[in-house]
Amino acid sequence: MTRLRDGVVAASPALRAARPKSPTDVLFVVVLAVLVAVHLTIFFAVLVLAPVTAAEQASIDLIRLPVEVARALILPFHAVLLVSLYVLGRRAAGRWAGVGAILAVLALNLRADPSAIIYGPSVATGGWIAASLLAAAVALLPQRRVLPAVLLGVAAVAHALMLLALPAFVVALALFPSPSGPLARDRVRDLGRFVGAWAVPFVLGQLLWFADLGADGYAARAGEFLREFEPHALVPWFQQQVIVFDAWHFTPLTTIVLAAFLFLAAGTGVVRYFAVPRPEETGPRLLVIARRLPVELWAAGLTLVLFSLWWACSGDTAVIDPNLPVMAAVVPIITAMAYRGAKWLLTVNRFWALCGLLYLIGLVLARSTQLLMTLVQAFQA
Repeated sequence: MTRLRDGVVAASPALRAARPKSPTDVLFVVVLAVLVAVHLTIFFAVLVLAPVTAAEQASIDLIRLPVEVARALILPFHAVLLVSLYVLGRRAAGRWAGVGAILAVLALNLRADPSAIIYGPSVATGGWIAASLLAAAVALLPQRRVLPAVLLGVAAVAHALMLLALPAFVVALALFPSPSGPLARDRVRDLGRFVGAWAVPFVLGQLLWFADLGADGYAARAGEFLREFEPHALVPWFQQQVIVFDAWHFTPLTTIVLAAFLFLAAGTGVVRYFAVPRPEETGPRLLVIARRLPVELWAAGLTLVLFSLWWACSGDTAVIDPNLPVMAAVVPIITAMAYRGAKWLLTVNRFWALCGLLYLIGLVLARSTQLLMTLVQAFQA
């Protein structure tokens, strides 16, 4: 038997295998199969029906592949994204939270940017590749250090703004002791190894781009990215929020209500981490409390914060295209956290159990409606 952090005893794999299947198990398999089928349906609908946008054409021109081939190559990356999100959700609150994370990928209105439309997961842009690698890096971070760093380095080659994930992961790792030892020099060595492992694929990727594009082409590509950091007019805060709300499929007012509802539920799930002590806690009080939130959630959350801060200061009116890696790889984790919060409230008392039930019902209804809208939208030009 395995004892979890919240005092719940989980059966070993052998006992779970011997346990007879319940209606809930059957429902879980059916729901998961339907979600995977919907993902595949949308993937191939976009593969066949979606027109080539300017952003996608720019990516295709770089890799010089037929559009159908380039889009088909995204499928394994999308599979990695879904598996990673399921693992993160299950780790946070069980298998249904994993399903919620997979469902949440389909909840976004990817066509919210009229000037930079993204039709779906088979669109051949670096954002989908970066999203899958980011999700995999977050999922692997508790057990590995070098591999997540390599994945982030490759992601930064595919999507330039993934550079922002490096400091987020470094800060997250700095909060936790080095696997090699508790001393400060061990921790610094661990962080240095992480940055070095990140730099190898990133530098190699830049050299490949330079060799392929030539000096002038590489300079033009780098200049396009660096222009984002030149002085520019900022978009007013309220206008930015309206742009963000358009990515939810609903009207701004409805989205405000749903966002407040979702973040309250997710906040409950996150607070639950900080409220439950770990048996091995040592060190300063604030650092001890900070370490109660798993390192992978620190990395994901800080990456989302850095992307959000960059976008808020960028003057950009497109929200999906530049932020696609965190939109697809990190934002779905919020749904898993909301399920975690609702699941815990069901165990407190009757009043909070009612709140938890309302959280669950609202979460399922909102995400299912967004899923339906996404499915219909996938077949529209």
